[in-house]
Amino acid sequence: MNKLAALRVTSALVVILGMAGCHDDGDDVTGSRGSLAVIEVEAPDSARSGDDFQVDVTAGNVGVSNIRNGRVEIALDAPLSVLSVETSPGTSASVAGNRIIWDLGTLDSNSRSRLNAQVMGVLSLGEASRTATIRAELFGQAISAGDAVATDTVTINP
Repeated sequence: MNKLAALRVTSALVVILGMAGCHDDGDDVTGSRGSLAVIEVEAPDSARSGDDFQVDVTAGNVGVSNIRNGRVEIALDAPLSVLSVETSPGTSASVAGNRIIWDLGTLDSNSRSRLNAQVMGVLSLGEASRTATIRAELFGQAISAGDAVATDTVTINP
């Protein structure tokens, strides 16, 4: 097997293994000029109205090239609101209403950064259970809008 064929087989294997690691749970893997961006959102299946819970977002680069100007935009459907955020060292986040903007800077090859958000969902008086979506999208140099998106849902119960 020549070097070009071996490189193609290896590249295909990396993409397949990366996709297999998603477990079809709303995570997304996207390839862009030597980088493979991974975004994951993990939230509990359900929470009680008025109780806070944790949402974990992980941005990763499993490729060979750095992702520069990395940014993750996280949107939470009503009735969810963000109470606080904590990020990996070297990254920062700001909260505006039910949106989080997470600045990654440069995401080195074969690295991950994490954001933990404390979130609360509050139902209106007498309102039945309600499902809300948490959507995260990763942007960066060589990653186009819509290429790296992940979602998770949580049901808020009375």
